Amino acid sequence: MKTIGIMFRKINKIGTRTITNPSKDELRKQVKTLHRKLKKRDKIITHYSIESDTNKRGKYHTHLLIEYNDEENLYRELSRFIGGYIWEDDYNGLDPIKSCNGLYGEVDTHFIYDEYGFRSYMDKNEIMETPLI
Repeated sequence: MKTIGIMFRKINKIGTRTITNPSKDELRKQVKTLHRKLKKRDKIITHYSIESDTNKRGKYHTHLLIEYNDEENLYRELSRFIGGYIWEDDYNGLDPIKSCNGLYGEVDTHFIYDEYGFRSYMDKNEIMETPLI
């Protein structure tokens, strides 16, 4: 199994003009829905934590650590989840990042060199949720 780190920010669109930020409970449901959709075509394990944005009251982002086999399925479902289909390659220092901005938010994927370090990073402010299998 391969491992990938993912960070996403979601927005809720109501009508054509109203944009709201999902609550922690809504994000938790959305992560479980994403996991269920990924699991239809691949055997995956999802670890996640939901963290509040710094200096932005009521806004959250989510960190995921996904163990997967089918990369094509992963990116297809992430594209549907975020409502965007154009993936851009970028670098954070020497680390490659793939990002997609969509209708419902943004998602960044990171190659994980140190899984233990990434888990510690995910666990820094919020306790990681029970893994979804």
